[in-house]
Amino acid sequence: MRNIRFRHLLATGTAAIALATVLAACGGPSSQNEVGGDPVFGGTLNFYDPIEYAAWTPVNSIWSNSQVANNLAERLTWQDPETGEIKPWLATSWEVSPDKLKYTFRLREGVTFSNGDPLDAAVVKANYDQHALGDKALGIPPDRFFSDYRASTVIDPLTVEVAFTKPNAGFLQVASFYRAGSILAKPFLERDLNGQSQAKNWIGSGPFVVESVTGNTGIILKRREDYNWAPAGSGHQGKAYLERVVFKTVPEAGTRVGALQSGEAHIARNISPYDEETVTANGGRIEAFAVQGQTNKLSVQLDSTTPVVDKQVRLALQAATDRKEINETVLSPSYPIPNSILVKDTPNRGDASKYLGYDLNKANSLLEGADWKKGGDGIRVKDGKRLQFEVWVAPFYQVSQPVLELLQSQWKKAGVDLVIHTVSQTEYESIRNSRPDNWSLVQGQTSRAEADVLRTAFDSTAQNEFFAPVPDATLDELVRAQAFEFDPAARTKAIQAVEDRVFGEGYAIPLYDETQVFGLAPTVHGFTTESTARTWLYDTWITG
Repeated sequence: MRNIRFRHLLATGTAAIALATVLAACGGPSSQNEVGGDPVFGGTLNFYDPIEYAAWTPVNSIWSNSQVANNLAERLTWQDPETGEIKPWLATSWEVSPDKLKYTFRLREGVTFSNGDPLDAAVVKANYDQHALGDKALGIPPDRFFSDYRASTVIDPLTVEVAFTKPNAGFLQVASFYRAGSILAKPFLERDLNGQSQAKNWIGSGPFVVESVTGNTGIILKRREDYNWAPAGSGHQGKAYLERVVFKTVPEAGTRVGALQSGEAHIARNISPYDEETVTANGGRIEAFAVQGQTNKLSVQLDSTTPVVDKQVRLALQAATDRKEINETVLSPSYPIPNSILVKDTPNRGDASKYLGYDLNKANSLLEGADWKKGGDGIRVKDGKRLQFEVWVAPFYQVSQPVLELLQSQWKKAGVDLVIHTVSQTEYESIRNSRPDNWSLVQGQTSRAEADVLRTAFDSTAQNEFFAPVPDATLDELVRAQAFEFDPAARTKAIQAVEDRVFGEGYAIPLYDETQVFGLAPTVHGFTTESTARTWLYDTWITG
């Protein structure tokens, strides 16, 4: 059994004091403490990513795209990834009405988009209306994160009121979210879906702008020289340190690691567990950031024609899953072992430990009780059919295949045959959209550092992640109830009720807490991310 050593950064001395200043406003760990001296302006940072860049719409959550987009578009609020606290950004202050149905934001003066247009209440209203309601004429669908949105109203040029039909305890976090909360200039909003899907058309207020795009394999950002409205308490104010950032698709893990070692790349995303020691042994650094929101899991598809529709079978699969072995064998300490439907440190998360223990005897007993009998090859059979499930390797997660292969061997001990398919990203998207009958288990997670992500994912009128032909009315009621609860203690209790329902019914099988693992060259300093591990390069600089 292979155990991989994880090296984390520890701040000390005066560097730790400087780091604390950054964390107080922006949250997020930073490698700024790795070197003494003042930050350096200038230079081009090369960022290697394994996934192609496609469809640059603001609501696109593809990992590669969002590492870039987070540096182009900004939000009204900033969420500290360490504490979950919501802090000012493009909005300097806000008020919530006594009935919890209205949020009134006061905007920061002097902010402009990269085309020179000013940030004002009218453009915030236009963004939120388009996010929440979509635009049929432009082919833009509504964003599922804007639940119960009614309208936005311009109070004066720098004050906007956002109203809902029902209380929304998580909306301040939506206003900080890299995709749902992004504010872009009016000329961008007037483009149709195809126009908004092209990075060259983005007009944001962020510290960088698009300089050039190379198909789906690369994009170059250049510094905006007049930028001067970073979140309060950032490592500095004014323009970004870096002059340019070159994002490039490099699918091969070994090539990305080799580029770090040679100095060709400064940052590489998705460092595999077996490459972590290689990076650190050659002078580089590993930084792992929790992706707050849902844990990485298998979601059952209740509209399938497979035995996953049987609750006893689902509970057996849960009991046959050994997450500790997954962590110690094919992952590393960078990936926490899940004990909740939400990733560690996600605000208000519950505790599902009692549902997630490994118990092979329980798995076998449940399957025997459901009349699944082991055949000659050890795989269970019922009514002439094998207890078999098919799963597709999700190309967005660097550890998907080894995790599924180990899971395959674990489930085989209980008499379950897990068939694994590996396809290209394009083929995977096509299969996911077509939803074949054998699409019974889907690996994934939805990232948002707010427990209301559970409503987005599980509500039958929203994402409907489990695809139940008949909605689970109890689950619908629970995920909605937590969204209306503003008292922290009562909300935590309401979220625990969601966890109890999801795991009591066996709807989801957690695998590991989703984590983004970056390899950094020793010349990189001040690197951090926002609350769902999307790169924020404003305070990053390079030396040498």
